Amino acid sequence: MKLLLGTTLFVLQVLTMQSQELLKTMKDFPDTGQNTGYTNVFGEDADYTIYPPNYSDMNNGIVLDKVTGLQWQKADAGEMTYEQAIVYADTSTLGGFTDWRLPNPLEAYSITLLSKNRPPLDLTAFAPSTAEYWWTNLPQYNDASKIWVTNAGGGIGNHLKKETISAGGTNKIHARIIRDASAPEILSEVHVRTMYGSIIDKRTNLEWFATPSPDSITWEQALQFSEQSNMGSHDDWRMPNIKELFSLTSQAHSSPSIHPIFGITSANTMYWSSTTLLNQNDKAWYMDSRYGITTYAVKTQRLKVIMVRNAQSISAIDESSPESAMYTHNNVISVNVNHKQNSIDVFDILGNRILTASNQSHEWHSPILSSGIYFIQLKDGTTIQTYTAIIAP
Repeated sequence: MKLLLGTTLFVLQVLTMQSQELLKTMKDFPDTGQNTGYTNVFGEDADYTIYPPNYSDMNNGIVLDKVTGLQWQKADAGEMTYEQAIVYADTSTLGGFTDWRLPNPLEAYSITLLSKNRPPLDLTAFAPSTAEYWWTNLPQYNDASKIWVTNAGGGIGNHLKKETISAGGTNKIHARIIRDASAPEILSEVHVRTMYGSIIDKRTNLEWFATPSPDSITWEQALQFSEQSNMGSHDDWRMPNIKELFSLTSQAHSSPSIHPIFGITSANTMYWSSTTLLNQNDKAWYMDSRYGITTYAVKTQRLKVIMVRNAQSISAIDESSPESAMYTHNNVISVNVNHKQNSIDVFDILGNRILTASNQSHEWHSPILSSGIYFIQLKDGTTIQTYTAIIAP
């Protein structure tokens, strides 16, 4: 009977995680707030200002995040057990509202400012706090004794419920509640694959290059690697900041904690972010893909990098192009083209252009290529059509 109960709880936990991932609760995803540069190599966190944090004190104990559209409790509710935090959120009438809840991990991390710590919050909006951690609403995958919590040093990870003082531990884990100012958008799907193989996360409108760097590299090398990519003919790929990198994780998976649509199978890989650790400038934040926790390492350590861009900034794909217009045979890629096409470019999985040609007929054939994933781009001066070709080993 215990096995059946445990299995039921595990299934309910996974379903809860998956259902949360189908909700778009944030209008936009805020930057880290880091605006100090720590290297002459372009591409670090401070080089990009996209959605700077922006809060409004509503003078009723509530703070409005103008970027996400979420409303937050101004002063956290103090230290308590996880179970007490759930009850507190469910019964709160702060500001006259009765729909308060604990935040999910991504929402909780969204208010973390990496330009500050202890607490890593905008104290012009939020009240000071002595908390070491803050509860989210989600247990760790496959282990309900651990809960995702943000921490006063600027990270997010999974910690035992019994660590907090009220449960017999020594840490101060506080609760801060949240509510939706408007009804969340229910997504039919979270991830969309573009025709050149990247993945768009519809919760954040971030577009991810689905294949990480082939080698582990230093932090500055990772910045250069990302900035130099032109995969899919986009030149705005970059290394993600630590909040964006955490958004890549899926708490419904582990080892790796990345959705299977990305095709990443390496279990415990560490990925660089563009965010430097405050007050220890020789270190930068990274994400460990076993569970998705964020922590930091010296910048000379060799980790991998996965690139990101803002999907809404440029139209990413031409979905009108039929897949039947492209096929592979005997390690040769063939594309049916019309007489208007005046150039054909072929890119490898890293976004490097390996072939450029002008078509002379209605069908173009590549030379013999090695196995792998390729992106074929047809241009006629006004439109671009992109195809993905896979040559099996």
